[in-house]
Amino acid sequence: MTTVTGPRSAQPVDVPAPIRRVREVAVFRNRFGTLFNDDVVAPSGAAGQYLRWQWNQDGVVVVPVGSAGYALVPSYRYPVHAASIEFPRGGVEGDEELAAAAARELREETGLICEAPRRLGLVHADTGIIASSIHVFVAPVDTTETQSARPEAMESVSEPIWIAPAELPRWLADGRITCGVTLAALALVQSRYPTLRAGHPEAIAA
Repeated sequence: MTTVTGPRSAQPVDVPAPIRRVREVAVFRNRFGTLFNDDVVAPSGAAGQYLRWQWNQDGVVVVPVGSAGYALVPSYRYPVHAASIEFPRGGVEGDEELAAAAARELREETGLICEAPRRLGLVHADTGIIASSIHVFVAPVDTTETQSARPEAMESVSEPIWIAPAELPRWLADGRITCGVTLAALALVQSRYPTLRAGHPEAIAA
């Protein structure tokens, strides 16, 4: 193992030995990405296969913040056959800049407008199978300036709902928000703007 020091911390982290790719094996692809079932070798020397999905473009997730708190979108997610309450998210299109993609996804799914979302960092939706990154943005929004939402043809979304920061712990405890990307983005934005947890959304606009 290799020992490294984590960012912003003196706590050492033991990095395990890598699983080595012997051969890249594409088994399926469409206009969104490629599924691989690679030939690999584990640190123990055992040979096997490892499944991974690679999106063609990086993803973005947007945390809309306004005077009422956070805006989330009820979306029907076909893989889990259920509605999921999530922050707006999607993928970069062509040579689109990340911030432009975040602003577009926000506008398409909610009708809310933010021309200059602020990038906070990135998360990985599922490190066990998805190779691509998702970039997290926070978007201060004014609910008096909105457009009609225009989701994509294969999306099933409802009007955004607003949740006050003080209400979030109850929503989380009740299991009403289960989207991993949304939970990760929420953790990141609250770590950057801790006063949001106390109900001060104006911190984002500062």
